[in-house]
Amino acid sequence: MVRRVVWKKGLAIVICLMFAFIIPHGQAASERLTILVSDNEADETLAYSIADLLGATVIVSPWGSYDPNATARIIAHAPDEVIIIGGPVAVPEEYARDLEDFEIPYERWYGETRYETNLEVIKALVEKFPEVSGEIRTAVVVNGRDVLAIRAYRRALKTSGKPIIVLTDRKKENVTVAALERLKSVSEVKYFQSSFGGRSAFSPKGKELSLWIRAHLQAREENVSVSPAGEEVYSLLIEVQNRTDRAERLLDGLQIPGARVRLERARESLEEAWDAYRSGDYLRAYELALMAGSSADFVVSRAYSEMKTVHQGSLKALLELKINRLEAMVAVLKEKGYDVSGLEYLLSRARAALERGDYSVLINDIMPEIRREMAELTRGGKHGRGGRPTPGP
Repeated sequence: MVRRVVWKKGLAIVICLMFAFIIPHGQAASERLTILVSDNEADETLAYSIADLLGATVIVSPWGSYDPNATARIIAHAPDEVIIIGGPVAVPEEYARDLEDFEIPYERWYGETRYETNLEVIKALVEKFPEVSGEIRTAVVVNGRDVLAIRAYRRALKTSGKPIIVLTDRKKENVTVAALERLKSVSEVKYFQSSFGGRSAFSPKGKELSLWIRAHLQAREENVSVSPAGEEVYSLLIEVQNRTDRAERLLDGLQIPGARVRLERARESLEEAWDAYRSGDYLRAYELALMAGSSADFVVSRAYSEMKTVHQGSLKALLELKINRLEAMVAVLKEKGYDVSGLEYLLSRARAALERGDYSVLINDIMPEIRREMAELTRGGKHGRGGRPTPGP
């Protein structure tokens, strides 16, 4: 697990250490906490599991891309701390830099894959919030690729007990066991699995895992078979089609041969998936849709990485991108009822400085002033004074 905590003020570290001796470990759950996560189904569902336990707010960003609107929603909530779930490929480092700029402490919980991320999040939860994690009674074990089963769990998130999702897959049972070992209070294990007329694409219950659970957890086990309707497969196909279209737009004008190949593969898998859907073979359509989605995500990641490289090659393009992002953040704050007239004035100055090529003033004076003003505005209330605002959803 890689965890990074940012405290911009040195004094904050001292205060934190002082209070560590007088505040019971785990009490931080009562703070205003925000979780930032990508719209990857497994990570997002895990984030909502954790948020349900901690009473946290979840902000979702598009997988593999930076969205300034997500940062704006975070600062509008004026959190005491942000937990980023997912690695820098899923949730780009631009978010971390935004949080540093606005002096918001954060930690990033992640592993190399969705399975390792699931494990690292559970480990961090138990370490940071032991009292809360001790309330977890139900572990929902689901294959990390079984998107429709994961969605079914999301719909059943408010079931009895305190549930948390635990991912598994072939050759990943050791990671699943490591996660379950941390959940000392679990008394029930539910296996969620999608099934199409008795046929399943993924199994959440390997022999080794089942034997370990019976030997070590002494928990009640239950199999939950989810039978997705044709409409759910149709909705998934539309989502994957939109993701593939987005990948193609991002790739437009970029020379990345490997990504072009994967984009074509996504298109082919998607076409076959639609054929299978129209013929009534929903299981095959489901499998092909997931294959297409995986290829589309690869293209998005490569295209976004290449776009960042292109922008870094031109100072003006990079500064214009930063201004665009700040404008998007201010627009979100305005929609939430903040008085952003001062920020709009500063942004107009930033645009003017960019156009006349006064990059030094823009970088050293105007942009830091915009960030300070934005931070003070969100900390001081919608009109810049008083306590924290009561942010909307």
